[in-house]
Amino acid sequence: MVRTCLFAFVLAVCCGSAPAGEVDRGAGPPGTIVLRHVSCIHPASGVTSAPTDVLIQNGRIVEIGDSIVQSPDVVVIDCSGKYAIPGLFDCHTHLVHRTGHGEDSLRSALSRFVANGVLYVRDVGGPLDVLSTLSHRVDSGDLPGPEIFFTGPMLEQSPLTWAEVNTEYPGFTVAIDSPPAVDSILSEIASHGGCCVKTFNTIEPALYRYLKKAADSLGLRVVHDPGTPLFHWVPVDSALAFGVTSIEHAKAAWPAILSDSLRPQHDSLVAVRAGREERFACEVRIAPMGVASVSLDRLRQLADSMIAHEAYLCPTLSVFSDIDATARDIARSEYQGEGEPPDMMVAMLKTMIAKVDSVGRLCMREFAAKGVRMLVGQDGDDPDATIGEMIRMSECGVSAAEILRGATTYPARWLGIENRVGSIAVGSDATLIVLEHNPLEDIRNLRAIDMVIQRGMVVAPGVTAQ
Repeated sequence: MVRTCLFAFVLAVCCGSAPAGEVDRGAGPPGTIVLRHVSCIHPASGVTSAPTDVLIQNGRIVEIGDSIVQSPDVVVIDCSGKYAIPGLFDCHTHLVHRTGHGEDSLRSALSRFVANGVLYVRDVGGPLDVLSTLSHRVDSGDLPGPEIFFTGPMLEQSPLTWAEVNTEYPGFTVAIDSPPAVDSILSEIASHGGCCVKTFNTIEPALYRYLKKAADSLGLRVVHDPGTPLFHWVPVDSALAFGVTSIEHAKAAWPAILSDSLRPQHDSLVAVRAGREERFACEVRIAPMGVASVSLDRLRQLADSMIAHEAYLCPTLSVFSDIDATARDIARSEYQGEGEPPDMMVAMLKTMIAKVDSVGRLCMREFAAKGVRMLVGQDGDDPDATIGEMIRMSECGVSAAEILRGATTYPARWLGIENRVGSIAVGSDATLIVLEHNPLEDIRNLRAIDMVIQRGMVVAPGVTAQ
């Protein structure tokens, strides 16, 4: 979803006893498995246990202890020297883009998520019928892939920012221009199995307040993306006041943390819903300043507010992982002339992307220092991007323990399912990863996957994530 951010700136189954990495992957029901002598990492506390045994039966962890008694029908996997962690979440995906290239491509991509240890995803924008079907197919075993928690469409008032995407994927984004429209789509989301709602870009505060109350009444959590880098109708601080607890994108804080010299003009333009030319004149002044436009006092106050409201930030730093390629792609999509876009246009976009990225990274560093809780999410559909996102978070000062919590404990808490996922504990789902090295020492160790167990079945032994 990078173009929206920048357009305004520039027009398996274990079937027999075998060592880890050599388990048969044939289909079948979950059996009884003992992971022998594995060190369990508990993300909530950041503690790594001494080597222990983990007994898995009927898709659940039923016992953790020393020298669990074996029986003839138990498959024992020696995990000496290895580390077990709960299955990982990616909390900001858009899987619908994987559905337009055929069944084989879809299966390959979703299988790759699993092979990389990403066993749960929160999809925050896509056609409700498509995501509901995907979720049911994965849950039924018809389709290999991570468990999918979904919002359904992106919701905003007319005109829709991503209206053109509806041509290829009808229902990707839906207009909510009145309380009845809100009631209608939220009811539909709930009836299709959605667990949360994605609010995006332009929504009048009064209507947003109505939406939040309606979502609460249906048990739907709200995921908030304020939209373009500046001129938010519902900025982060307002969303927190409404009770929203999941804020998407590190750069989302920018309007709320502008310096005293910049904020009055910006806020006055927001108040009157100024036209594009007036906003652009302000953007031209603010955007090139990057981090120099930010009030550190306001940023730290916002961090305190995030903590006080028990809210999470999903920073999605991966959207800026290749600034050169992103700038050229955006320029090509917006250029109205023939051939390639002018180099000057591409260069200007690169500068603007870099400035947005710098503000987001500053927010990350300050939030990390303050202890704001963060969720891991890539803002895409790339099976190999989740761990890359975690590495970028590490580069911004987030500890390995906190990053791991952001991919396990925190998503489970936010979704209200911590009784079954997000930890290695008796009674929890047996959905976990066995690693060669301890990720608390270096988050890159998540790439050294020895084995993936999903709902009590070994589904990806011997796979090393790329």
